[in-house]
Amino acid sequence: MNPSSYFAFDDFARALENLENAFRNENDRYLMLTGETGVGKTWLCRQLNTVLDRCRHRVFYFSHARHLSATALIRVLATWMRLPTRRSHSETLQGLISALGEHPHQLLLWFDEAHELADETLLEAKALAESDLDGSCPVRILLIGMPLLRDRVQAIAPLWRRIVVREELTGLTFDELPPFIEHHFGAENLQRICQQGLHILFERARGIPGLVVPRFKKILAENKSGGPIDPLFLDDMLQRWELT
Repeated sequence: MNPSSYFAFDDFARALENLENAFRNENDRYLMLTGETGVGKTWLCRQLNTVLDRCRHRVFYFSHARHLSATALIRVLATWMRLPTRRSHSETLQGLISALGEHPHQLLLWFDEAHELADETLLEAKALAESDLDGSCPVRILLIGMPLLRDRVQAIAPLWRRIVVREELTGLTFDELPPFIEHHFGAENLQRICQQGLHILFERARGIPGLVVPRFKKILAENKSGGPIDPLFLDDMLQRWELT
């Protein structure tokens, strides 16, 4: 298994392409990416970061949004732009807004775990994204989180209406499971598991890549003979493992 590689299943490829196009056309201030834990949101962000034009964009990725206060957000951006910290937060914010209009880069603020983002931080980011009057769009926001992020943002009607690009990762289809296993574990290990075993693995992992990989690792660890893997043994082993 090569941990540096990734398998671009259809769901992943579609979301990556749509987000990449959205950032390039510069029309959308707000974008959203949702999905369960392990479905590939962080991997997608890494790939997206590699394809964006670094001469035009500067990405700020906040991996644990719940720990980010509104004040900390403004301080991080002000420090990066080498702006002095003013006596009050509002003065620092205003100085930052003025500087953004003259900055050559478009700032992309990516908030991971955004379903836990503090309301005040979300509103502060919104203020930055809507700070221009000339339509230059100096700041754009990508909200990344669990599916409940959609419910939370829907409760903020003015913001929800502005988010036109809403991508959701749901994971692998069953037909994508065999090539996914082959990609990560090789053709020989794929051949050891029958169709019934694949169905069991898919149901236990719910098609989520981040759940398929550790479960298949466990299957291989418990069956080192190199021969076919009994689907009944596989089901019992995964059930016991999930209960521990």
